[in-house]
Amino acid sequence: MKRMSVVVSMALLAAVVVSACGGGGGGAASAAQAWFQAFSQLDIAKIKDLTCEAQKASIEDAFSVLGSSGAADMEALRQLFKIDVSGLKYEEKSVSGSQATVRISGKFKLEAFGQSQEQELDEEVPVVNEGGAWKVCASGLPGG
Repeated sequence: MKRMSVVVSMALLAAVVVSACGGGGGGAASAAQAWFQAFSQLDIAKIKDLTCEAQKASIEDAFSVLGSSGAADMEALRQLFKIDVSGLKYEEKSVSGSQATVRISGKFKLEAFGQSQEQELDEEVPVVNEGGAWKVCASGLPGG
């Protein structure tokens, strides 16, 4: 049960600290969606790349619980943890220069250790444009 709590905590943390790159002018909402896709694939390297500079260290700390021992370990984790973010919606609430707010709402599903759980999400997250790429940049991260 403690392992499932870690998974749920990680997913909720990720929901609050979403960060992503918009890629080709897709906008702030596309950036948030790209980050959640990386999260659903447990692509830690991509998640770090898509995190704003101000929160990069915090996001690295937050996901360090997944380990970084190598590709084989990450593949084993991907087999243990299934994350479905297809039920989430992304809406740009405001855009002003290099700053935006994206509302992420809907349900995502976590499967781990033979258990499945749906989580409801309704969060507004800040997104910034750094070097021409949109990245969500939430504050208040553990360790940040």
